[in-house]
Amino acid sequence: MPGLALLLTLAVPWSDAGAARPDRLQRLLDRFLAEEELDGGILLVSGPEGRRVVVSGIADRREKRPVTEDTRFYVASVGKMATAAAVLQQVEEGALSLDRPARDLAPDLSLGKIANADRARLVHLLDHSSGIPDYLTDAYQEEEAAKPERLPRNGALLAYAAGEKATGPVGGHYAYSNSNYVLLGHIASLRDGIPFAQVLRNRVLERAGMGSTSVGADPRDRSLAHGYTEDGDVSRRSWAATTGDGPLVTTAGDLERFVFALFRDDRLLKAATVRRMLTPSENEEGQGLGVALWKDRWGRGVGHDGRYDGFEADVRYYPGRRTVLVFLTNGNQQSDDALLDAVAEEVFGP
Repeated sequence: MPGLALLLTLAVPWSDAGAARPDRLQRLLDRFLAEEELDGGILLVSGPEGRRVVVSGIADRREKRPVTEDTRFYVASVGKMATAAAVLQQVEEGALSLDRPARDLAPDLSLGKIANADRARLVHLLDHSSGIPDYLTDAYQEEEAAKPERLPRNGALLAYAAGEKATGPVGGHYAYSNSNYVLLGHIASLRDGIPFAQVLRNRVLERAGMGSTSVGADPRDRSLAHGYTEDGDVSRRSWAATTGDGPLVTTAGDLERFVFALFRDDRLLKAATVRRMLTPSENEEGQGLGVALWKDRWGRGVGHDGRYDGFEADVRYYPGRRTVLVFLTNGNQQSDDALLDAVAEEVFGP
């Protein structure tokens, strides 16, 4: 989603164009939030032609705090990209192998009652071809709603998947499952001998310069966007999440830094490893190792979206255009429309 048929002409930097005419990106964000009945949001576009960030709405209803560029949002499954990057660093170092069985890499977990967990290999976890059922069962969601801070925040979460049916044969199909990334985070923690939060800090956050990103969040932090549903403020469920399937609370700017560090500058992984990460799965051409892959009228793209009660995120990078698009909001939209589709058309042209 690059190019720049966005604001004025190619000769005008994005940072200056807003002063010359009404900001179309701002209008897109404002309209989308209104139509989808979302409290607030932030939109970032960054590439060779410049960088634009626009914000709208409120981050906290009770205190009526507005969203700013520094507001930190829970980004749900977008965090899977960071988990994959950390695990693939360990693969580069020889501490892990893509072909190793998960049971050998997590000997401290009781995986016998979890379908396919005793036969899945590391690569099957990364590309969602393991067939391991999702731990996000009704029982999990009931307990999370009642006491999110008291749930286990490691591989023990997989116990909620015990007794559930496999989604298909190991390595022979694609089925998205959060259990894969809980297990990956647990394995990464065991390999480095430290909590998974520290693994991410050491291997991803510090290397990418993500100083405003945390694994989980302190509810007293006034930089946080609160997430809202029809039940009101449901933020604590997300702020308590620290496992590999959705561990990050972050800013749009830090996600920009992460994307460029990983996919543009090879600062998190070697170029050959990034190419392997972006190789489509044999079972699903839209899935790489921890990333979604696609091709649209603006080129080939890589990224991830995320959704949980009260929060949504969408991160896209177009390697051919060296441009990243980020949208974060503290609510759940009503439709299936993607704001970044409209943003891409505005930025790159129809």
